[in-house]
Parts: sequence; structure tokens; C-alpha cells
Amino acid sequence: MTDNQYIFFIGGKDLEMETIKQLLSAHNQPYIDKNLGWGAKTSAYEAEISRAAADGKTPVVIELEQDCKLPENAINIDHHNQNAGRPASVLQICDLLGIEKTRDLQLIGANDAAYIPGMMEMGAAPEEIARVRRRDRMCQGITEEQEKEAERAISKKEEICGVTIVRMAHSKTATVADRLFEKDKQQNLLILSDDGEANYFGDGKLCKMLQGNVIGEQPAPWDANQTIPVYDNFGGWNGGAGLGDENGNAFWGGYPDHEKVLNYIVSYNREKQERTAAKINAAILAKNNRDR
Repeated sequence: MTDNQYIFFIGGKDLEMETIKQLLSAHNQPYIDKNLGWGAKTSAYEAEISRAAADGKTPVVIELEQDCKLPENAINIDHHNQNAGRPASVLQICDLLGIEKTRDLQLIGANDAAYIPGMMEMGAAPEEIARVRRRDRMCQGITEEQEKEAERAISKKEEICGVTIVRMAHSKTATVADRLFEKDKQQNLLILSDDGEANYFGDGKLCKMLQGNVIGEQPAPWDANQTIPVYDNFGGWNGGAGLGDENGNAFWGGYPDHEKVLNYIVSYNREKQERTAAKINAAILAKNNRDR
């Protein structure tokens, strides 16, 4: 395959995406970047993608939610939502282009796919983790004002049934999640932002439940011959290495009614606490009976 058979289309900016751009430049691969944020969609590049295919190129869309028709030869690079479980996007790019997966690239991939626990599983030193997280926040364009707002919001945090609840003006969640992360403790963090976004970090089973099950399909707004899923709960996006695992760490985000999603998460955690307490009491009772 020739060096320039691909044309890459860049998704929302963070450390992984900036690293992908650097790899593409280093290997003389053409890309188009419109400096989009998280939640970027294919329609932002619809004309350019069509032109690339018409020119005989293979469009490669990177972490772009599909909301328009794509050419049949398009390649989708992603590891979120229905693509959860695939390698991190930066590692998929390495596979596509035959690039060596250095430790730094693997750390960046682990950070994006599984956050701090993913880097810990690699045996990353605390200073390595801190450096990657600092670089990630910088690449997301987080400002000093947003960092200060996170500190203010954290100072007002609440805790209900083990869920830490933080309400803040913006939705740059790394400013809060990084500060509240505790080693050897599962996350249980809900961030409610004034822009309408809600993000939960923690129990992987809950992250899957928040999005819900696919209960049907509806015609895609960009092409009646294509379909998009319909969910039975809040929809939105999710991912993380622990997705679906009650004891794993994952994430979910969306734009739900804040009070409804808060009540849902608190109720889930209350029931989880009650189940845990019942198991502990049953174990104590069984031990007492054995000791008689």
C-alpha cells in the first residue's frame, strides 16, 4: 500500500489524539484536523471525506461519532461505545501503519482506554502517571481558570451512599477526576456540569446500565438506509477497560436530566451497599453458628 493511500480525519483533542497527529506527521501521512472537541462527529468532515474517497484514497476517521454516510472503504478507528474492547486508538494507528509501540505510546493508550488504573496495570511509576495526566490535561486545552473552578467545586462536593457528587461550571472532568483519584479504591464519582453534561466514573456495570441496552434501531438522520441504536436508558457514551464489570473502573457521559441520573446512580449504590451489608451479616452469622 502506498504511503499516501490513507487520509486521516482527526477527532476530539486530548493527549492520545495529539500523539496520533505527531505519528502521522512523522510517517508522512496526510490528515485533516479541524481542532474539534470531544463528541466530534463525522459530519464535520463530510465534504472532505467524500472528496478523499472520490480521489481514490481511504478515509480513516479517528474517534468521530458517525452522523453522516461514510464511503464503503472508510476505516473507523475508535475504542468507545460499541467499539469498547478494541485497543486504544493510538495503538490501532500503530497496527495500521506498522509503527513500533513504544512504552510511551502504550502508556498514552492505557491512559486513554483505562485512565490511571490502566497505567498502574502496566507498572507505571507515580511520576510517569503524573506526567501523562498533566500532558493530557494540557492537550485538552484546560485553562488555569478551569483548574481553579475544579478546586472550588471539589471544596463543595457532596457524598451520598458512597457517591461523590461534584457540581461545576465546565465539563473538563479531568480537572476533578485526577484530583480525587485514590489508589486501591474504586472510583465512584459523578460530575454535573452547568453546560448540561453529566459524567460518571466508577462501577463498570453501572456505566453500561446508564447508557442502557439497545432496544431497537431508527433510521439514521443522514441516510434512511442506515440505522442508529435506540437505548432504553440515558444513552450517551461509555467506555473504559472495566466496562460491564461491577468491580472494574469505567466511565459514562451524556446530557440527561441531572436529577434523574443522580437519583439513578444513588439508588444503584444504595442497593449495592445493602447487598454488601447482607453478605457481611450472613457471613458473620454463619461463623457464629460454626463456633457454637
